[in-house]
Amino acid sequence: MNDELLLPLTSSKVLSLKKIQNTFGFLLAYSYLCAQIIKEEDMKQLKSLFTVLLLMTAMSSTAQTKLPATAQLADDNGFQQVYLNYDRAGDEDEGTPDIMSVWIVNKQTKTATRLLVTNPDAEGMWDRMQDRNAVNVPLTQIAAAYKARFVPGESKVIVEGVPDSRNVWSYVIDLNTKKAFQLSSNSGLVGFCGEDETYIVMQSYRYNPDPDEGGRFSVLLVFTTEGRFVKEMEVK
Repeated sequence: MNDELLLPLTSSKVLSLKKIQNTFGFLLAYSYLCAQIIKEEDMKQLKSLFTVLLLMTAMSSTAQTKLPATAQLADDNGFQQVYLNYDRAGDEDEGTPDIMSVWIVNKQTKTATRLLVTNPDAEGMWDRMQDRNAVNVPLTQIAAAYKARFVPGESKVIVEGVPDSRNVWSYVIDLNTKKAFQLSSNSGLVGFCGEDETYIVMQSYRYNPDPDEGGRFSVLLVFTTEGRFVKEMEVK
């Protein structure tokens, strides 16, 4: 974490992250921020700030040595395991998904690492996917997680969730670089194919362009493991 990074409060107030690197400092900083924002009656800013600070607190202690007892195994590739843990409920009034954490366990060393905590305020990257290639997203912008699966032969995991109660948002995360991207599909992972090179096969729906017929139809989308769109095939 960058010690010199500053959090904006108003146009004239900033707070250094040095003051929130431990729990006590975090509480003091958060109380101060709340007081400043409430005075300005900006509740939307308060909510966003609260979410960001919670994520910063979780991600600042990424390395963990004890897997939560409530974590559920999602996949095992022989060397590593990925677990999903229910952290807390989402906001029913806002219709936001439950907050989940994703954990990676090294089977040889028996150590567990918290990879990420989902952020219900994260936005989809659909408007940036006109070419259908994947779009990079930070780990703090993973909207939901209800399913996870390793990419065969690579140190990558696919995490999927349904934050909008309709579409499956799919993310590919590189476990070595801790970089992630969102795929331009909306119905989830189908599987993998390829011999010399692994390809990711996803499913999406499309709306029938013929107004007389209407309805939706399904397509399969093929991507490289780097997120490059390869081809689309209609499912008949």
